[in-house]
Amino acid sequence: MLVRRLIARLLDWLLVLVVAWPLVHEPVLVVLCAIAYDATLLRSNTLGKALTGLRVVGPASGLGLRRVLARTLITTALPGAGAVLVLTGLGWREPALMAGLGWQQPWVVIGEHVGVRSAGWLASLLLVGGLVLLVLSAVESLDLRGTRTWHDRRAGTAVVRLKVGTR
Repeated sequence: MLVRRLIARLLDWLLVLVVAWPLVHEPVLVVLCAIAYDATLLRSNTLGKALTGLRVVGPASGLGLRRVLARTLITTALPGAGAVLVLTGLGWREPALMAGLGWQQPWVVIGEHVGVRSAGWLASLLLVGGLVLLVLSAVESLDLRGTRTWHDRRAGTAVVRLKVGTR
């Protein structure tokens, strides 16, 4: 079950990256797209879960907005924020958001990483903070007890395997 869940999550992230990255070219906006994708499709089924034969279920009352948001923030926003912080700490610069705010950095060339690293302690702090968020996300995802991980227990949900005829 754990392997299926991880494959489903990877497929969902890859889908969002393939669709959103060419449109927005900004890691923060890609993470926001992933959050919107996950929250919107959680009640029905994401493509990754559908392909792996999984479904998120809630209690008899169903998946309310509170449960959907709690689960999405832990499963999508936490690792997404970690990835953005790691990229920022490594010196990745994307012009889309900064240009929208009217701020350009001289080492940005059409959104490509040009080997200039952020100087000072802030880059190191962002890198370490991002790695901590990614490790926390991995640890909580691996905390599987039956059909429920930590984020499932927190949100009051469970992931179940669909029978062949119910897809």
